[in-house]
Amino acid sequence: MLPDDFRFSQYSLSDFQDCPRRFYLRYIARQAWPLVETGPHGLGPQEYQDYLRRGALLHRWIERHWLGIPNSELATQHFELSVWWSRFLAADFSGLPEQRLPELELSAPLGEFRLYARFDLLALPPHPSPLPQGEREKIVIVDWKTLRGGNAPSYDFLKRRLQTRVYLYVLATAGAPFNGGEPFAPEQCVMRYWLANFPERPWVEITYSQAEYAQDAARLLALAQDAAQRNGEAQFPKTDDERKCTYCVYRTLCHQRGAPGAAMPDEEMDMHMQATDVQALDY
Repeated sequence: MLPDDFRFSQYSLSDFQDCPRRFYLRYIARQAWPLVETGPHGLGPQEYQDYLRRGALLHRWIERHWLGIPNSELATQHFELSVWWSRFLAADFSGLPEQRLPELELSAPLGEFRLYARFDLLALPPHPSPLPQGEREKIVIVDWKTLRGGNAPSYDFLKRRLQTRVYLYVLATAGAPFNGGEPFAPEQCVMRYWLANFPERPWVEITYSQAEYAQDAARLLALAQDAAQRNGEAQFPKTDDERKCTYCVYRTLCHQRGAPGAAMPDEEMDMHMQATDVQALDY
C-alpha cells in the first residue's frame, strides 16, 4: 500500500511504467540503492556518481544565478562542469518571459491523488498581461539537461517523455496562483529543454493543447490508479523488457538482469541517467 502522504511525480510514474518492481522497491519498501556496477557509456561506479553530482551542482549554480547569488564554487570544480556553466552563461534567454522563478514546486490534483512537479525554472509574463484582450502570453517551463551521447534527444522523444507530460499537466492544472487566480489555458503552457552537451542545438521547445491536456489527465490518472490499487510485493512484477534493467540502481537485487552493455538507444540511456540523480526521490 502507498503511504498516506504519497505524492506521485514524474519519477515515480516513470518507475512504475518502466518496472513495477522498481516502483515497489523505491517507494513502498523504501529500499536503499545498491551502488551501480557500471554506469552508462562505460562509466565506473565512482565516475557515474561523480557525473550525477556534477549535474546536481550545475542545477544549484543555475538556481543561484537566477536568484542573484554570487557563485563562489567555480574555481575548484571539474572541467566538464565548467564547460556546461560557460554554455549556460552564453545561452540566449531573451525569448523567455521576464519573471524567472527557479526550482519552483507545484502540486496538482490528479483524481484522488496529488501529482508533484519541481520545475528547474518557470518563466512568467507580468500580471496583468500587457497584451490586448483576447491574446494570451506564454508561460515557459525550462529544464536543464546534462545528457551525453552521440545524438541529441529528438523532439518526438522529449515530447512523449513522462516528465514533459507531467510538467505541462501540472502547470495547466495548478498554475492559477501565478495568474491572478485563473488557470492557465493549456495553449499558454510551453516546455523548453536546454541541452548542455549539444551547443549546436541546445533548445527543444514543446507546446501544449487542450486535447493533449485531456489525454494526459486520463493517462496519468490511469497510471496512478494502477499503482495505488496493487497490494503486496507480488503484485509489482519485474519488467519484461530487460533493457530497462541495464542501468537500474536495483539491478543487483534482481539476479543480474540486463547485463551491462545491453543495447539501449542513447537518448533512452541518458534519460535513465538523469532519472537516478539526487533529485529523483521527489515523493
